[in-house]
Amino acid sequence: MLPKILLFICSILFPVFSVTAQTVSTQYGPVTGQMNGNLYEFLGIPYAAPPVGTLRWKPTIPPESWTGPITAHQFPPKCPQKNFDQGDTTGVVEGEEDCLYLNVWSPDISANLPVMVFIHGGGNQAGSTSEIAGGTEIYYGKNMAERGNVVLVTIQYRLGPLGYLVHPGLEVENSDEVAGNYGVMDQIFALQWVQDNISGFGGDPDNVTIFGESGGGVNVGNLLTTQMAAGLFHKAIIESALPGVEPYDTTKAKGITFVDGFTQTGTDAEKITYMRSLSADSLVSGLEHPIQGGIVQQHWRPTLDHRIFQDFPEAMFQTGNFNKVPLMLGSNSDEMSLSAPQTVYPFMVTALVNTAIPPQYRSQALALYPPGATNEEARQSFVAILTDAQFTNSIRRTARCISKNQTEPVWRYFFTHTHNPNIPTIGELGAYHGIELFYVFNTWENSPLAVGSWYTDADEQVEDFCLRYWTNFARSGDPNGSGLPNWPSYDAATDCYLKINETPDGTQCGLRTTECDFWDEVSAYAGCTSTTAVSKMAVEQNGVYFYPNPTTGKFKIHHDLRWFAMEVAVFTVSGKLIFHAKNPPEIDLTSFPPGTYFVKVEASGNTLFGKIVKSN
Repeated sequence: MLPKILLFICSILFPVFSVTAQTVSTQYGPVTGQMNGNLYEFLGIPYAAPPVGTLRWKPTIPPESWTGPITAHQFPPKCPQKNFDQGDTTGVVEGEEDCLYLNVWSPDISANLPVMVFIHGGGNQAGSTSEIAGGTEIYYGKNMAERGNVVLVTIQYRLGPLGYLVHPGLEVENSDEVAGNYGVMDQIFALQWVQDNISGFGGDPDNVTIFGESGGGVNVGNLLTTQMAAGLFHKAIIESALPGVEPYDTTKAKGITFVDGFTQTGTDAEKITYMRSLSADSLVSGLEHPIQGGIVQQHWRPTLDHRIFQDFPEAMFQTGNFNKVPLMLGSNSDEMSLSAPQTVYPFMVTALVNTAIPPQYRSQALALYPPGATNEEARQSFVAILTDAQFTNSIRRTARCISKNQTEPVWRYFFTHTHNPNIPTIGELGAYHGIELFYVFNTWENSPLAVGSWYTDADEQVEDFCLRYWTNFARSGDPNGSGLPNWPSYDAATDCYLKINETPDGTQCGLRTTECDFWDEVSAYAGCTSTTAVSKMAVEQNGVYFYPNPTTGKFKIHHDLRWFAMEVAVFTVSGKLIFHAKNPPEIDLTSFPPGTYFVKVEASGNTLFGKIVKSN
């Protein structure tokens, strides 16, 4: 056997090239992947310039071109973040700022296959394309691409303060004087890369599906609402997430506080210069876990900048001014089981209700979610409260609003399958947040945990269902296919959905309706109606409309004289009640920020929902 030093010298003088390596030309230069079985695999393709130095907190730009092929055999480094292991509250800083890369798996680089682009989760402050869960790379694309006969792309994007900082020192660098959303720009840039290059990898740029879970699902939902992403994708899948952007002034205030934590010296521009001199590690070292005690806390979020995002998502859906594509969305039955306290006492359920719910609704809440007599019963209710309030109800709202304002089909699922329920500590967790990803990507079978009785026939069956439903949808916009139980398309009136487990049958309608109605009532959610239907009902049937609309602050309600004893309520797009009165001569929104607001009018047994737009 040769000494290691001689082997090293030989490898330099006589490099070994894989006979199965494959080189594909991109717009920036050639990349060389490798064969993984019968699949072409390209890991770590640069799609943008490294956002380092003066490019930190700058819009995404192309990478420098190259001539010789670069090797794409390894996953890229994670973007800077703080990684929290399960139960860990301290976290470990990891990642590199040079992280804007994507990965491609293709069954046939000479074909014209459907393309699926995955946006990873992590609350927009963590995660990567090489994420490990259950001992396996959960998003590893080989099985999904090969078995589903699709080209699969996974992308990385800037996270946390590096991806979403808004500050006056950054505003002055831009002609429109807005900042933030750098991670969103990365996602749009990656989708443009797919349009320009994916045909060389065997993908059809005219048949692109974006999908994401948790924070990635937020991003998918948000991309539906920006014209900057129009035409870059043709179908969308939102898993366990609600689209949402934060008010710009709120994000800016957070950004000022964040920067002041590092320096309070100099002008705003000088502060940003100083911030660019700091290591990326120091900027993310203070991050907190995005889910604490079962409550989702997005500390860094996309912002309503009136550049990429013109309005809040539900307002965009309500007006019909969004990217209308076939949509699949859903959630899991026990989303917060992995994050809630492992031991829950009955009094903790009562305490949660008393903390989170107004007094007039607490008895109703405890009837829906009884504290129980045992810790197991208490934990079941505790998890159900957190799951329904944050996911089940939110998914219903999104499905209803979008389905009412587009003709393209919507499909809703409810994932209930769990790992082997007979195994202690894992079966009792139920269908927790993110569990479906193992089955969608067909990677649960790769986990070192999935051995013997840990990987069951039911697991294999659910993997097959998820793979075929997801890839069928990417192929045609309809998840149904030969040999699959029927998945009914979504209608807001019936709320029919597919329960995903080892025996789905597609006959369920009305998912946790009583509970979701309760959360709508608690939050004074006004609901989302069809723009056309609202206009017709308001003007033609009831003679009710709001004027001036848009308004700069104050508006009045025109109504038929038969409508006496009129009760009016005004809500934000998130469902928060901001005005309530009987027979108001006018409504004053002067103190509220510009945007769309929903108005509920009740009189003589009639209820009307409409909208008012407040301009600057």
